[in-house]
Amino acid sequence: MAIRIEKGGWAFIFVLGLGLVGYSLDRYGVVNLSGLLGKGGERAATKSAVDTSKPLPTTGDKESNEVRVRVNIWVGCVGGLVANGGLDTAPGSIYDKKGIKVSFKIIDDWTEGTAALASNNVDVMLTTADVWAKDYAQLAEKGFHARAVYMVDWSRGADGVIGKQGVNSIEDLAGKSVAFAPYTPSHFLLWNGLKTSGLTTEQRTEIFAKAVHTKDGIEPATLFAQQKVDAAVAWDPDMSDAVAKRKGSKKIYDTRVANRLIADILVVSDRFSNASPQTLRKFLEGWLEGVEFIKQQPSRAHTLIGTIKDFNIPADLAKTMLEGVRLSDYADNKAFFGQGAGSDYHNIMGMAQDMYREMRLVKGVPDLEGSVDRRYVAGMEGKFSSTSTEAPIEYKAPPKGATPIATQRRAIYFETNSAAMSMDSRAVVDEIGGMMRAYENTVVDIDGNSDATGSREVNMSLSRERAETVKSYLMKKYGYPANRMRTAGNGPDKPIDNNDTPEGREKNRRTDIKIYANPAGQ
Repeated sequence: MAIRIEKGGWAFIFVLGLGLVGYSLDRYGVVNLSGLLGKGGERAATKSAVDTSKPLPTTGDKESNEVRVRVNIWVGCVGGLVANGGLDTAPGSIYDKKGIKVSFKIIDDWTEGTAALASNNVDVMLTTADVWAKDYAQLAEKGFHARAVYMVDWSRGADGVIGKQGVNSIEDLAGKSVAFAPYTPSHFLLWNGLKTSGLTTEQRTEIFAKAVHTKDGIEPATLFAQQKVDAAVAWDPDMSDAVAKRKGSKKIYDTRVANRLIADILVVSDRFSNASPQTLRKFLEGWLEGVEFIKQQPSRAHTLIGTIKDFNIPADLAKTMLEGVRLSDYADNKAFFGQGAGSDYHNIMGMAQDMYREMRLVKGVPDLEGSVDRRYVAGMEGKFSSTSTEAPIEYKAPPKGATPIATQRRAIYFETNSAAMSMDSRAVVDEIGGMMRAYENTVVDIDGNSDATGSREVNMSLSRERAETVKSYLMKKYGYPANRMRTAGNGPDKPIDNNDTPEGREKNRRTDIKIYANPAGQ
């Protein structure tokens, strides 16, 4: 039976459809209808992006004393919680004395946390630099502006990759099943480790194709302990418990080794930064004061975390978890954000964007400088110490016969019969430099190799000189200490292919980069 639509019906259907489209756009953070329609009062979104080249304003467009912060269930946010006295501002707390009201909202799902920032349900978001690389690019593409303003902590052993008996290096993961939580720091830790290794693109692709995806970093440890997967990317203490439960298994690498790879950061929307810059300044200063308090009275922090029911982390477990974290102080923040391409922030963001570009979740090469606002950290100069409280790393040579975490075979080209590195190969060595920055707690062997053409004595000497050239470049450009790198010249003695063919000889002319966990730092 046909249905006849009366006069005015089409208009009603159009309005209804328009409303549904608008709701969807608002729901997923593409537009903010409350701002456009005048709802939300002083929390209406601003269209103008922050100009980080200008000094920090002494007051905002519509300065508010309220801050809404997205956090997930993670002990690293304890500096802010201590400053607040809990999830909501307690009387007499650091934030209360500064005249601001802070509300921590637990949103454990990473995607929902980003949506909350984009839809104006929170002003500040706790995330990691690697996840922010994806979110920044995707949000910027939609015209939404937000920036990293503060480094919360370094993971120092809290995250790692574990393997069953016989899996002793990253290369041993080839053909194995690995459990991890996708689009999280666990994903980045695995991807980066595989990229750092000597595995081929096909082998890395196969590992991800066979992977078991989980919702969080706890389930992979459970699956591993139950022997349902060969390896897992997990968090401590679950990671260490899983290794203890599975005979012969071991930790392949973790963030004690990759100690400058996983960093929690705070990201603020441009809307809030424009409206309330001084409130944001007080919020960040209070967080740092909370960190300083924790360093003096750590047990108070453990107790506070234990009282937050939604965290479900007892005080003794909080203590254990915080042992795998370095809460960042002011000096850490200055070093982390640095100035431009030489900073840890740029190094991590660049590597993470490579990962998400490879997955086709990020398009092009987004401007990393547009993702950060250094004015808040710079504005706290003089209020906190700029002297690093972290002891410098001491390097010790690995014992004879030690198994490297990973072995890269790189094609680094030199001038004919010379140890002078060609200009186009510097980009390859710079990749090694970036890896060594993220995996700071490692010792690296640089082995030069040649084909069998010509005199063995000449090839032995030349391959050693070329390895020394790579070492000197890394020392000069990146400041890595000499005792962190060992060099050797193998000449033609360690071929990986047949010297009878041009293709085989080309593969044999290589530089091997062997990466070991620093024995002094374990």
